Amino acid sequence: MSQNIVLTVDYHDENCVIRRLDQRSGEERVLTVATDAKALAAVVNEAVTVAKPRKGRVVWIQESTTGWARVQKLLGERVQFLLVNLVQMPLPPKARRRKTDKIDTARIQRNYLTGELPLAHQPPAWWRQVRRLVGLRESLVNRRTALQNWVDRYLAHETWEDRVGLWSVKGRRRLKKLALAAPPWDRLVLQTKVAEWEFIEGQLAAVVKELLAVYADCPEAQRVDAIKGIAEVSAVSIVARIGPIKRFGNAEQLIAYAGLAPGIRQSDQTRRGGGLGGGGTDRHLRHYVIEATLWARRVPPYQATYERMAKRRGKKIGRLVVARLVLRSIYKMLREGVPFESKRIKPVAAAAPC
Repeated sequence: MSQNIVLTVDYHDENCVIRRLDQRSGEERVLTVATDAKALAAVVNEAVTVAKPRKGRVVWIQESTTGWARVQKLLGERVQFLLVNLVQMPLPPKARRRKTDKIDTARIQRNYLTGELPLAHQPPAWWRQVRRLVGLRESLVNRRTALQNWVDRYLAHETWEDRVGLWSVKGRRRLKKLALAAPPWDRLVLQTKVAEWEFIEGQLAAVVKELLAVYADCPEAQRVDAIKGIAEVSAVSIVARIGPIKRFGNAEQLIAYAGLAPGIRQSDQTRRGGGLGGGGTDRHLRHYVIEATLWARRVPPYQATYERMAKRRGKKIGRLVVARLVLRSIYKMLREGVPFESKRIKPVAAAAPC
């Protein structure tokens, strides 16, 4: 008979709902406690005093949401900390999909007790910080692109001006003159858009500088950078998005995580190809790898495959196939510590992970 105390937590910024199960007696209670260090520690301390004398453990089960890292640090070795991957949990029947904190904790606890609880990866602090830095760059690039598109559409609708090279140094001087010649309200909008674009450019430069510093100290990113089509910043971004490579059992799991695994729709004897992506995939990682195929498709290990698939299925499908090959190469390089070579990949001594 298990001697454990199981604490299943539905985490919120102000209050946490905790379903407390004593596995020896079967006693079960639902607690609502404030989301602060003192209150959460008190719940765990009480559970430890019950479980420890009988040589049991305290199992803390929490959704993979904001706050899990600080809770894990707070609780430390006093608990067995489990992070739940809700995306992989099966949905209940449609007629029973009511969602409350009590129902959610009951579902998670039930899956834990039956041994069917899907666990989420718990990236260490370094990975979380680099991923936030990478995410900041992605957000800035998206905002910069949105500003450029808005200005381009404005000039296309309201003027006959040439829009080529508009965001170069010389082009921005011309754009500022166009803004001065615009009607008063449009002038204000254009000047604000251009000023925001220039501000974002400065922020991007600062972020890229930090990413290059990460690259200099990260042998994993340096290995990935050896693939043609992947530069320093993209290499750091790919490594950050992947996380510790050992969390993937094989290259196919990494391909699925990137949303590049071919979908399959099957019913009885009918079998059709489905779309890419889906829940739990990283669309940013997919974007980096597919962009890299513009150059990687010309590298000898991939060129023959690309040309064969492009001839049969078209260039887009050819690039998707190359993207999968690139991820297989990345998996091998990171997992086995080997460098990428255009003709072959040979083993070398693995460098320490960054």
